[in-house]
Order: sequence, then structure tokens, then C-alpha cells
Amino acid sequence: MRDCCDIEIGMSKLHQQALERHPGGIAIELTTNCNLTCKMCNEWKRRKHDIAHDKVLSLLDEARALGATGFNTCGTEPFMRDDTPAILAYAERIGFEEICVVSNGILLHEGQILETLGKLRNLNIVISLDGPKDVHDELRGSGVYEKAVEALHELRNRGITCSISSVIMRQTLNRLTEIVDLAADLSIPVISMQPYQRETAGLDSDHGRFEFQTEDEESINKKLSQLMIYAEQKNVILYTAGIMKYVPPYLAQGIIHIPPGGCNVPSRLLIVDSSGECYPCFQIRNRMKHKSMGNVFQSPLIDIWHNNIHQELNMMALNSKCPRCLAACSDMDSYNSMNPKHFLTAMISRLMKPFMDRL
Repeated sequence: MRDCCDIEIGMSKLHQQALERHPGGIAIELTTNCNLTCKMCNEWKRRKHDIAHDKVLSLLDEARALGATGFNTCGTEPFMRDDTPAILAYAERIGFEEICVVSNGILLHEGQILETLGKLRNLNIVISLDGPKDVHDELRGSGVYEKAVEALHELRNRGITCSISSVIMRQTLNRLTEIVDLAADLSIPVISMQPYQRETAGLDSDHGRFEFQTEDEESINKKLSQLMIYAEQKNVILYTAGIMKYVPPYLAQGIIHIPPGGCNVPSRLLIVDSSGECYPCFQIRNRMKHKSMGNVFQSPLIDIWHNNIHQELNMMALNSKCPRCLAACSDMDSYNSMNPKHFLTAMISRLMKPFMDRL
């Protein structure tokens, strides 16, 4: 009985700490415009107005004042905005220590983008690649693979920290080791792989093209187990290693896991979409749009972060009552802490992050 009480007291303290925590990072949807029409994505269809340049900068100022040290761009292709390099430079200038940008890599070759990015010390560019040329181009468009790989080569040559992000789905499952090979060949130490998400594809999409059947679970598990071993042999760290054991039942049966003790993402992250609405995670934004914490055009971030709606959503996640997800933006720290090996891997990758491409 005492053990149960001790556990409850411990969890209560952790929950209280989460409620009192300042945001670790802010994610701003810079644009919903995209230069590609990927088959497994619905985001490019939205095409809403972008947040103005000066407003983005003021949001970064507010987030830093709240204590945030991480800045992620979100939405579609960030370099559809001409001012994205300037925004990233500003974020670093005011003290953001980790700046992450996910890109398809196509526009990096234009103008002075790479010259500007090469001057930033805290930047990580993540290039989306879902497989070798035939797989990637079938999903994202003819000629896209070669341009994305060219971007990776150029980023490496310029000493810009970069990584690769892939989606695990029917078209890619048997070809993911080739992504590991590419990372190893380019000396990219950390990559990310996450399962196909219905929310990203759009709830009205033909999910059967990308998803699996119940009877596929054993095969998925075998393939991902082999992938983990292969990545280790190639000295490539899989950032999402902690969720891999839960991916097969998710892809085959739709079973979505959550870390014991709930999810801490809402206590660490603040997301601002293109209309100014704020959410504590991407799944809550996608599935609970009525639960906006507030709008940045009406309230300052400090009021939004400390309001009752955020506290409610925070407790929902901590008590495992949130929509749940298995993605690269999931509570990877909690997942990895469940496995000492994965926890060590996560710690190493985090410590290496600012320096790994500067040697």
C-alpha cells in the first residue's frame, strides 16, 4: 500500500513541476504554402495567409522572455517564405539555442539561402526523405529525390548541421535501410523515422494506400527490428528509437501508446498556427481545434501559456487522456527513459547536437 502511495505522491510532484514549467520551445507555422503536392500529405491544400514578418519576430521575443530556448518552424515548406533565413538568424541572435527546420530541400539551392544558413551555429536542417529515388519520387514528385540528396550534400559540405526524416508506411517499409545507408555515407549521425499519420494525410484521404492490415503486424515488427539492428551496425542513431516497439500495433491495428505517467509535451511546447491560434501539441491542434489556448493577435504569449485552458490540456496529457500520438514530436524523453539503451542514445544525440557537424 505504501509503495502505491509513494508512486502517487511522486507522480503528483512530477505533474506539479510540469504545470509550473516554462516553455522549452515554440513552434511557429510560418507558412501553409508548399512547392510540392506529396501524396501522403494534406497540409499543402490549406494555403492560408502567413503570419507577418514583424509578428513572427515579436513572438520569438515573447517566447524567449518566457524562457524558451528551442524554435521549430512548422507548417509546409518553410523556404516558400523569402524571409525565413532572416527569421532563423534573428532567433539565433536573441538566444535560441536549438533551431530546427524541416524542409523538402528543393528551395535550398536558390539565392543566398545556404550562405545565410551557413552562418548560424544553432541550426539543424531536417530533410524529408522517404526512400530511394523510385519510392521518394513516386510519393513526392519526379526529380525531387535528387534535389533533396543534393541539398544534403551541400549542407554537409558547408558544415551545416542536418538530418533526415522519413515516414514509415506501406510504400517505404522495405526500403528504410537505404535511408540508413544514405545517412551513413554522408556521416549524418542522427535520423528520425515516424509512422504514417492520418492527421497529416487528411482525414478524408485514401489511407488504404499507405496503411497496413491487422495481419501485417508481425511482418512490420520484424522489419523494424531488423532496421534498428542495421542502424546500430551503421553507427546511425535513430532519434525515434523509443517508439519503435509501439509502431507495429499502431500501423496494423491503430493502437496508440502513451508513456507511463502521461505525455509531457504540452508542458514544454507552444505551437502557434498561421491564424495565430495556440496549442500545446500538434495532435491536440489537429483533433481538438475548439481547444485553442488563445490567439496571439488578441493576447500575449505569457497570458496564453499560464491560462486555465493550457492547464486543463496539460493535465489531460499528464493523465493519459489526450488524443495520443506516435510521432517524432512525441514525448521522446519519456519513451527513451523506459529503455536505458534508448535513453543513453537520446542523451548522446542531444549533447552532440550543437557540435556534431562542426568537427
